[in-house]
Amino acid sequence: MKLSKIHIISPIITPGIRSEADSKPFLRPDLEVSYSLLDIGPATIESEVDEALAIPDTIKQAIKAERAGADAIIIDCMGDPGLNACREAVSIPVIGPCQTATHIASMLGGKFSFITVLDRLRPMIRHIISGYGLENNYVSFEAVDVPVLDIEECMEELMTGLIDKSIKAVTEDHAGAIILGCTGFLGCAEIITKGLLDKGINVPVIDPIPLAIHIADSFVKTDLSHSKNVYPFPELKKRIGFDLPDFNY
Repeated sequence: MKLSKIHIISPIITPGIRSEADSKPFLRPDLEVSYSLLDIGPATIESEVDEALAIPDTIKQAIKAERAGADAIIIDCMGDPGLNACREAVSIPVIGPCQTATHIASMLGGKFSFITVLDRLRPMIRHIISGYGLENNYVSFEAVDVPVLDIEECMEELMTGLIDKSIKAVTEDHAGAIILGCTGFLGCAEIITKGLLDKGINVPVIDPIPLAIHIADSFVKTDLSHSKNVYPFPELKKRIGFDLPDFNY
């Protein structure tokens, strides 16, 4: 079986939010996962400004990962920062968890609800989903009002909020699938699914990072990547202030 080397870029500078241990449930003899953080960028991504500041070093990390032997890249944020730019910069598949989760949610449930950390992200997420052409599938946005850096300290409150928001999304907004709208919610889907089933609600709850890992693996196994006609390498030109490796023309 072909070995898949998946590299996950956490597009922030805060250590500890993601670790090697997070990937252990998904590893197999034919699947390896590595991680990197940004050297320059925001502590978390909770605004359009944060996303913009994360993109330059995310591109750099993607190029470095490809040159280090990665077979596919995942950008570890539901804003998919720099997704299209990274696809231009490298030849290997680059997976955006938001793009992946929203399309799979539309397949599995038709209509979906996006449940994330802060209400201030509502316009940003609407814009992203519209760009993916899924605005007709997007029925609601919910937020638990827990900042990313507080997720671990507020886990009990967070789980209660996620379950309550998921029940509301299905019963009031008629969502056929739930998307966990922060990759920091890794591992919460099972508990939320149980909370929904306890209420007689049986809908898929999508944990974006595990899904992205398996999609990236399937791309590698089937020799698929993004189109270089659609995402061509950028032209050679002078760029001041960006310590980027040369593109692999």
